[in-house]
Amino acid sequence: MTTTGVPVPITLLQICNNVKEIRQVHTQLVVSGLIKRKINTTRLIESYSKSGEIVEALSVFDTVRSPDVYAYNTVIRGLTSANRPYDSLLLYNELLHGGLTPDNHTYTYALKACSHLKVLSEGKQLHARIIKVGIKPDTYIHSSMINMYANSGDTESSNRVLAEFSDENVPAKNSMITGYMNQGQVEYAHQVFDKMSRRDSATWSATITGYTRNGMYENALVVFQEMVACKIPMNESSLVSALSACGRLGALDEGRWIHAYIKKMWGEISVNLGTSIVDMYAGCGCIEFAYEVFKSMYSKDVVAYGVIISGFAKHGSAHKCFQLFDEMVSNGIQPNEVIFVAILTACSHAGLVDLGHSYFNKMTSLYNIKPSVHHYGCMVDLLGRAGRLDEAEEVISTMVEEPNVIIWGALLAACRMHKDYKRGELAFKKIVALEPLSGERYKLAGHLFADMEEQERVHKLRKDFWEKNLERTQGSSLIEVDGEVHKFVASDIVHGSYQDIYSLFEG
Repeated sequence: MTTTGVPVPITLLQICNNVKEIRQVHTQLVVSGLIKRKINTTRLIESYSKSGEIVEALSVFDTVRSPDVYAYNTVIRGLTSANRPYDSLLLYNELLHGGLTPDNHTYTYALKACSHLKVLSEGKQLHARIIKVGIKPDTYIHSSMINMYANSGDTESSNRVLAEFSDENVPAKNSMITGYMNQGQVEYAHQVFDKMSRRDSATWSATITGYTRNGMYENALVVFQEMVACKIPMNESSLVSALSACGRLGALDEGRWIHAYIKKMWGEISVNLGTSIVDMYAGCGCIEFAYEVFKSMYSKDVVAYGVIISGFAKHGSAHKCFQLFDEMVSNGIQPNEVIFVAILTACSHAGLVDLGHSYFNKMTSLYNIKPSVHHYGCMVDLLGRAGRLDEAEEVISTMVEEPNVIIWGALLAACRMHKDYKRGELAFKKIVALEPLSGERYKLAGHLFADMEEQERVHKLRKDFWEKNLERTQGSSLIEVDGEVHKFVASDIVHGSYQDIYSLFEG
C-alpha cells in the first residue's frame, strides 16, 4: 500500500514525533510481515538513529540480510552522533570487507568519526582512498576533512585542503574555526573568522563555542552580542555556549535576556537548552531561579539533575541535593560520576561524614561506578574538615591511581585547620614532588609553618617563591553593573574606576 507513491510504513515513520511512536510502527511492521522489505527496515533504522536510539537502530540493522550502503551510512552516522566513533569506524571497515562501495556520505561520516577520535593516521588513509577511487569531494567531505586534520593537530594539512576552496565555501571555513578552537589556537581561529566574506549561523556558533571552551568567556559574549546586532538567526549551540559564558562570568542581565529570547522565540525548549539555562542561573548565584526553570522542564536527564544538584551543593543546600538525588532515582535515571561528586561535595560542606561514607559506598556497590580522583578528593576533604585525618590518609592509601595535588592539597588544608603539622609537612612534600612550581601550595604551606611559629622556614618558602617565580592565581570577584562585568582582585589598583571605588569606602 502506498500514499502518493510512498509506502505507508515510510509515511508513518516520517510523521513519528517520538520514540514511542516509532516503536509502535516497528511492532506493526513485525506483525504485518512488512519488516521483511528492506526499504521499510532501512527507514526504521534511520528513524531510530535520528531519535538517538542507536542501540535499537543497531538491533534492527543486525536483522538485515545484505544491507546496502544507505543502511550502513545511516548507522555509521548514528554511531558517530551517539559519541561512539570507534564503532562507527568498525562498521565502515565492515562495509568495505562486504564488497560495497562507499559513497560521499560514507566518507563524510567516517571522517567525522576520525575527527572525534583524533586519529590522524586513519583520517589520512580515508583521504588517500578518496583520491585513489576518484571520488569528487563535495562541500561536506572537504569540511569533514578539514575538521579531521585540524582536530588532530595537523593544521598544515587542514590549511592545504582549505586552499582548494574559494572564499565562499563557508562550511569549510567553519570547520577550520572549530579545529583551531579545539586545539586552543584561538588567534588563528579568529583570523579565519575575520577574513570571511560571508558567515552563517554555524560560523558564529563555532566561534562563540570555541571561546567558551577555551575559557575566554568575555570574548564569547562579545561575539554573541555582535551576532545579535547583525540579526543572525541563533541556533541551539550558540545559545548554550553564550549561557555558559554568562554563568561563568556572573553576567546575570545578559543571561536573563537570553532566557527571555528563548521563551519568546524557541517554543518547546530542549533538555540541553533547559539545562544550560539552569546552569546559568546557578552560576550567577540565583539558585531559586535555577530550580524554577528545572522544575518547568518537560523532560530531564542525568545531566540536568547533575547541574541542579551541583548548584545546590555549591550554595550549601545539602538537604535539597539529597532530595533531588532520590527524585532522580525514583524517576528511573541512573546517577553518574558527576552526580556523586556533587553529592559528596554537599556532604563535605555540611559536615555529614557518615552520610558521605554511605553515598561513596553506594556509588561503588550499587551503581558500579569506579571512584575517580575527584571522588577521592571529596572524601579526603570531607574527612579532613571533620578532623578525621587518620581516616583521610587511609582513604588516600586505598587509591588505585596515584594521588594528585588536589588530594594532597585537601589533606594539607585539613592539617593546617586541625594543627596536625607532622602530617601537613608530609602532604607538602608530596605536593612539591608533583608540582614544584605551584605557588598556591607554597602559600598554604607558608601559613602552616607560620602557625608552627617556624619563621625561618616561612622566610625560606617566601624566598623560594620569588626566586623561582612560582605560578600563582589571585582570587577574584566578579560583579555586573549596567550589563558590564567587572573583575576585581585584592588591593586592586588596575581597574579604571579604582579611585572612585576607594574614595567611596574611605568616605
